[in-house]
Amino acid sequence: MYDNMLKEMQDKMKPVTDLVELNRKAAEKIFALQSELFTESVNAGLAQVKALSEVKEPKAAFELQMTFLKEQEAKWSNTAEQELAALNEVREELTSLMEQGIESMNELPYFDMSKFELPAFDLKGFDFSGFMPKAAAQAPEEEKKPAPAAKPAARKASSAASSSSASA
Repeated sequence: MYDNMLKEMQDKMKPVTDLVELNRKAAEKIFALQSELFTESVNAGLAQVKALSEVKEPKAAFELQMTFLKEQEAKWSNTAEQELAALNEVREELTSLMEQGIESMNELPYFDMSKFELPAFDLKGFDFSGFMPKAAAQAPEEEKKPAPAAKPAARKASSAASSSSASA
């Protein structure tokens, strides 16, 4: 009896385990690519420093540096393309798993997908205004009152008085 239940649970969880395995493989591939790129970049950088230390003329050093940078850019681009290919593969397989899951839901006798069609939901009577923030035009009148004009005038008078006392 328990063997039957375990087998049924494993069958139902197969898409999840497939997805976990798919993500694990993709992560391993991307980590390996990044590790390889890092190792190659460090080794190439050390070799570049050694080569630059042996160069006597600035023009030769500049050409050597430009060649190095072009090679590094090519390596970085190649690694990025491989990583994108791995991610696209994951996306395609995930899409396939999702399609299989939706198809299997349609096969279940107690799950009627026709009830979840978008046209069946009528949102015309639903009022979203309660969830929207109030606009500045709808603020209470107390907040709209301007500040008294006497305060700025008092500042000007006091600043004028302080400037006249400073000049005296």
